[in-house]
Amino acid sequence: MSDINNAERLPDLERISVIAPVKNEEASIRQLLEGLFAQTHQPAEIVITDGGSTDRTKEVIREHVLSSLIPIVLVETDEALPGKGRNLAIARAGNEWIAMIDAGIRPRSDWLAKLVATARVEPAAEVIYGVAEPLRDSYFTESAAITYLPEGRLTQVIPSCLLRRSTWLKAGGFREDLRSGEDLLFFRSLDAARVKTTKSPDAVVVWELCPTLAGTFRRFVVYSRNGMTAGLARNWQYNVTRLYLVMLILSLAGLWFWPMFIVAPAILLLRTEKRILGWYRAQAPQRMMRELLNPRRVLTVTCINLAIDIATFCGMWQWLVHDRTVPVKGEGAKSNAESVR
Repeated sequence: MSDINNAERLPDLERISVIAPVKNEEASIRQLLEGLFAQTHQPAEIVITDGGSTDRTKEVIREHVLSSLIPIVLVETDEALPGKGRNLAIARAGNEWIAMIDAGIRPRSDWLAKLVATARVEPAAEVIYGVAEPLRDSYFTESAAITYLPEGRLTQVIPSCLLRRSTWLKAGGFREDLRSGEDLLFFRSLDAARVKTTKSPDAVVVWELCPTLAGTFRRFVVYSRNGMTAGLARNWQYNVTRLYLVMLILSLAGLWFWPMFIVAPAILLLRTEKRILGWYRAQAPQRMMRELLNPRRVLTVTCINLAIDIATFCGMWQWLVHDRTVPVKGEGAKSNAESVR
């Protein structure tokens, strides 16, 4: 009986709908589409939700609609954050299996094929996660990857995964009022629904990191504010707050015992060295020691870390001032999913 059930699942995997939410991605949308056209396992269709672009994103997509051998569906809406964009695209998709990706991400040519291969090997899995690796094309982006991607890759990400549309329905869709954090809430919904997931470690997309310190700061302000709105503070903001409260107490103790003044800077330095060590541990010992003792690397990682910490508090403050008393808008995702049932 299990063999019959497995056989029934396999034909679905021949036809995959790839979906992506976009907004003002004129600079990256061509790269995304070309990466999908180059897949060794060709998508049956590409469904893109434009969430109200004010640049030429929609025009570029329409140009490819006319020339592409792969059907491209453009879903247009006046305003859509990533969760709503994904919900609309999945609702419009014509196939049971959905692969999700984002603009600003480059899929390797075998990305979709690897996801499908894993789904074939593990037919009971309803969600297959690929991985996202950072594009380290400058000294700053490599330092940024060291700072907030200590494992070198993300192994459970929405913009590199394959799932059944019925599973999306089971989880209730994505929350639609968040600029970020909707993916973590979706993961929780999958866990609550007891959905079987698995990983496809060779299904790789390359993720473009923000190339400047100012841009990184602004991005993490948004992440922090939305994380608070999503109720995810225990996973991030509370930990940062505790760290700085401890350092503040130790610094105040320096008023009575001056050596305590150096403890807080030492904690920040040790945090930096731990992240550098984690990143280069697998490389040659000479390279690892060179990076650990490299003043430029240590300073750059420390500065990025501090910028993210300050952004964390700024996002918390924005949430406190603007969002704390705003009613939760989490029902939109469920209504989009329900309309497909």
